[in-house]
Amino acid sequence: MVRAALMTRPRGAAVVLAMLIAALAAVVAVAVTAEQQRWFSDVANRRDQVQAQALALAGVQWARQIMQDDARNSTIDHLGEAWAFPLPRTPLENGSIEGAIEDAQGRLNINNLATSDGLGKEEKARLARLFAQRGVSPRALDGVTASVLAVPASNDVQTLGESPALQALPKGLRPMRAAELASARGVSASDITRILPYVVALPAATVLNVNTAPPEVLAAALQGLTGDALAELVAARTSKPFATLADFRSRLPSGATIPNETTLGVNSSYFLVSVRARQGDTQAQARALLRRDGREWPIVVWQIVE
Repeated sequence: MVRAALMTRPRGAAVVLAMLIAALAAVVAVAVTAEQQRWFSDVANRRDQVQAQALALAGVQWARQIMQDDARNSTIDHLGEAWAFPLPRTPLENGSIEGAIEDAQGRLNINNLATSDGLGKEEKARLARLFAQRGVSPRALDGVTASVLAVPASNDVQTLGESPALQALPKGLRPMRAAELASARGVSASDITRILPYVVALPAATVLNVNTAPPEVLAAALQGLTGDALAELVAARTSKPFATLADFRSRLPSGATIPNETTLGVNSSYFLVSVRARQGDTQAQARALLRRDGREWPIVVWQIVE
């Protein structure tokens, strides 16, 4: 009996050991499977992210094509043209894409403040009227002006996501990001919210396109244009865009005046593009500034993919 008991112990230990090995193998198998699933998920997410970003960048190229076609067919830029209508969310295989093009010259260009001619003076007057209209303190305009004039010529635009080609731009003529505008002395977060839809920072001095400027900007650009007169002018340009500045002048409501006609125009060179793409559960957004020179293929001044 003693011998039998001694023989039973090794067998029992072997069974326990076998069970432990089996359990360990099961745990390892589960861990390996979970790691594989996580790896496959990471790969799939990365694949979707790359594809979503590629779609967003393709949207920017679509915008370039639209703008080139527009230049070939029209000598003025207005809100009734094909580029001005947003691309609605369009389903794609396992994803979607949507986008919009905006005339950047329909906004007030804060970098015009850096010019020493009449344009700089007029842009400051326009911004002052816009700030007052939006309930923003005049001190904020002083801070914005100081920030524009203080941009150093050696500023590294790479930190702003801009094209290296902009490094040669002179002082004060660099695209400023919203973060820079918010850091200007006297400018609060609420100020930014109120004015940001109506201002832009372009890499060159620009005129204001009266065909695309929103009502708030038109009211800031002209004197004596408010209320019903402003609404009538906007409605009139919707049915018949202004063909020339002389046409614009002749159709102004009574009492409205143009402080400086040389700072206005009916066509544009700079356009803002925004594209949002989705692939699977991943989204990507591309934003770009295009410069169109005649009928040539539009240049990407800067481009950001997020």
